Amino acid sequence: MKIKILILFSFILISKSLFSQKYLNYYKIINIAEINSIDKNFLKADSIYQEAFSLVKSPFKEDYFLAAINSEKLGNPKKVYSYLKLSLEKGLLFKRIKTKDFKNFKKSIFWKKLKVERKQLEETYLSNINVSLRDEIHEMIEKDQKARRPIFGGWKQMKKVDSYNFNRFLKIIKENNNKWPGFSLIGENTPKGKYNVTGNITLMLLHFSKEQVEILKPYMLKAVLDGEMYPYHFARVIDYSGLKGGVKVIKKSNGKKIIEFCAFYGTYFNESICDCVEAEKERKKIGFEPLGDYYRKVSSSYTCKNRKL
Repeated sequence: MKIKILILFSFILISKSLFSQKYLNYYKIINIAEINSIDKNFLKADSIYQEAFSLVKSPFKEDYFLAAINSEKLGNPKKVYSYLKLSLEKGLLFKRIKTKDFKNFKKSIFWKKLKVERKQLEETYLSNINVSLRDEIHEMIEKDQKARRPIFGGWKQMKKVDSYNFNRFLKIIKENNNKWPGFSLIGENTPKGKYNVTGNITLMLLHFSKEQVEILKPYMLKAVLDGEMYPYHFARVIDYSGLKGGVKVIKKSNGKKIIEFCAFYGTYFNESICDCVEAEKERKKIGFEPLGDYYRKVSSSYTCKNRKL
C-alpha cells in the first residue's frame, strides 16, 4: 500500500513538473517568434507562433494578437481573422484592432465577418471567466489608484486601502483552492499589452509591502509556471518591491550621501540591474525573455548596467 502511495505521489510531482515545463517552453518559443517578427522574418515567425500555440492548452490573448499583427504583415487576412477571433475569445478589447496595425485586413471580407461575430466572441469570453470576481478586483484596483490621487487620498487612506486589498487577496486565493486568481479565472486584463500593468492586478500589488509580496510570491510564481500570469508581471512586482533587489548608500564628492537602488530582473529602465548575468539566469527560470530581447520588444535603447552590491 505504501509503495502505491509513493508511486502515486511521484506521478503527481512529475505531472506538475511537466506541466510547468510546457509553459516555460511556450514562453521561450513565443519570444523567438516575436524576435523574428521584429526582424521582418514574418513567414518564419508565423511558423514559430503555430509551434508555440500547439504546446499548451491555453495560449495567451496577447500572443494571439501579436500573431495577428504578424499575419497582417504577411498579407494573409484569413489568418489575421483566425488569430483575432482567438484573441477576442480571450478578452481582447475590440478597440485595439486599430487601422494602423490592420490596414489591409480592414479592407477584406474577413473584417466584416469579424465585426458580425464580435458580440458572440465577447459573450464567449465572459462565459468562461468569473465576471463578478473580475469586477471586484477591478474595483479594488480603482480604489488603489483613487487613494493615490492628491484630492481623494493621503497616507492613511493609502495604507487603509492597501491593507484591505492585501487581506482580501489572501481570501480570494483561499477561496480559489489556494491558487492565484489567474487568466483562467478572471481573464488576462491587459488592455495595453503584456508589458503594461494598466488595469491589471499587478498595478495594485506594486503598492504592497515587501513582507506582503513575500507572502504572495509563491502563488504568483506558480501562476507564471502554470500559464496563469505573465512572467513580466511577476518580475515587475519583485523588482518594484525590492524583494530581491538591493540598495546601496553612495557618498558623493561633496560629502552628501545618496541611495541607489538596483533591480533583480530588470523590468525598469531607470534603475540599474544588480547583476546582469544573474538576472539572465533568473529570468530564464520564470520564462522571462533575455534582457536584450526584452529591450528590443519595448523599443528601449537601455542596456544592462551592473550595480553589484
